Amino acid sequence: MHFFARHRENIRQSAMSARLLWPCLLLLVLTFGAALFLFASLHNTKKDTTRSLEIQFSVFQNDVERYFDQLAVMGVNLSADMSALVDQRLAERKMAFDRLNDSPEVLNALEEEMIEPLCRSLRQTSCSGAFVLLDATVNTRMEGAEHSRAGLYVQKSGADTPTVPLLLYRGNAEVGKTHSVMPHRKWRMEFQTDQFPDYDRWMTPGSAPLYQCYTLTERFSIPGTSEEVQLFLLPLRGQDGTMYGLCGFEISESYFKQNFAQPTGFDRLICLLAPAGDGLNAGAALSSGTTDGYYHAPRDALALRSMGGRLTQLIGAGSAYAGITELCRLNENQAYRLAVCIPMADYQRLVFSGNLQMLLIGLFIAFFVVFCCIYFHRHILSPAFRQFEEDKRESRRRMDELQMERQQMQTELSRLADVCRNESVPDAFQTFLAGIPTLTKTERRIFDGYVAGLRSREIVEQLDIKDSTLRFHNKNIYEKLGVSSLKQLQQFAAILNSGGNSVPDDGTPGKGC
Repeated sequence: MHFFARHRENIRQSAMSARLLWPCLLLLVLTFGAALFLFASLHNTKKDTTRSLEIQFSVFQNDVERYFDQLAVMGVNLSADMSALVDQRLAERKMAFDRLNDSPEVLNALEEEMIEPLCRSLRQTSCSGAFVLLDATVNTRMEGAEHSRAGLYVQKSGADTPTVPLLLYRGNAEVGKTHSVMPHRKWRMEFQTDQFPDYDRWMTPGSAPLYQCYTLTERFSIPGTSEEVQLFLLPLRGQDGTMYGLCGFEISESYFKQNFAQPTGFDRLICLLAPAGDGLNAGAALSSGTTDGYYHAPRDALALRSMGGRLTQLIGAGSAYAGITELCRLNENQAYRLAVCIPMADYQRLVFSGNLQMLLIGLFIAFFVVFCCIYFHRHILSPAFRQFEEDKRESRRRMDELQMERQQMQTELSRLADVCRNESVPDAFQTFLAGIPTLTKTERRIFDGYVAGLRSREIVEQLDIKDSTLRFHNKNIYEKLGVSSLKQLQQFAAILNSGGNSVPDDGTPGKGC
């Protein structure tokens, strides 16, 4: 009986453990997941900011490269058209190019023919101006003639639209007025090559194809104005290789700001197009910002320092920036540097804000886990353990009761045995003893259980049989032993036990009391 009680107790404990296992595992997984999420989020905040800058740089780089490709196509066409026009007019007049000096009529005629295709090319090209410079002057005897060159320089007077009015910055004013191109407020008749960046170097003769000869000058101020520009240059070459001059397009700082402003989520984004070099010469760079905000472009030289990965720190005399910068090639002979950056204070604020946000989310998750633990403890663990303790106490109380009942039963059986000794029941007892060997194997096991003092419920559990099966065997046992009830069977069993008689296994009956 003790064995079965302990077995039931173990089963009850196992069931209780199984019920508590899954909630405990769930809480453990939640806690581990919250810690992992917090760690990954804090680690990825800087990475996400860098990724945003990389995407912004990729967009800016694609815009600039596509723009220069378009300028190259339009510039090659402009150079070829203007060179062919000069060749044609020189051939018609049967004169060499160097005879254009001191020939105002011929130069004015060339400008008259050049102004319409030049204006048409300017309107078709995304830029702020276009020019054709001829290496000749109308008067070699005037002061400063060695730096004075004839040609046309036309600029857009406003936004880059097909109908924007054009202004004549350099060239014959009468030619411009004839074609509805009014003189610029700082108009002059001819170019001043001493104010033209690296004029002598660009005029060096070469034989490379036009698509390999375009170049981008450094930023400089247009003489007489505060506007700063970069020129996209191509040579004007005759069929015999003679250098006629230069042509190309103007990219003003205001045009670059307007047309290369970037849509972004950053508050103060700065995009720079600078000459190639070890650092970044912001003073010689064109810059743009965001499409819906203001920006303050750096003007000093910036040192470059890696911050890990593609992220670079740009350090100036009184400012610092974090961003992406790379050297990009304009052609086989020239490169430029692109940079997309934000102030270092903005970068640190974004990283701190991201870390703080992730920390708050982590704290919320931790609070949620703690709340779940408290709720689980109060509503599941504590009641379960209280129930477990109550069941344990109830089992002990029940075992004590069963033990007491067994002792009482044994006492009663002993009393009955004493009564039987004093009563005359020899025939019935002899029949009882004679019937024992006739019991079947199952009936004998049931009989032995009764002899051992087990109750009917315990015999059912021990033999793993149904109550109806036990009642069937009990009926057979009663008939074979000559008893009329379980009480009489237990009385004879008590007499048998108290009298020292052994239960016979064969047909020989035991002795009476």
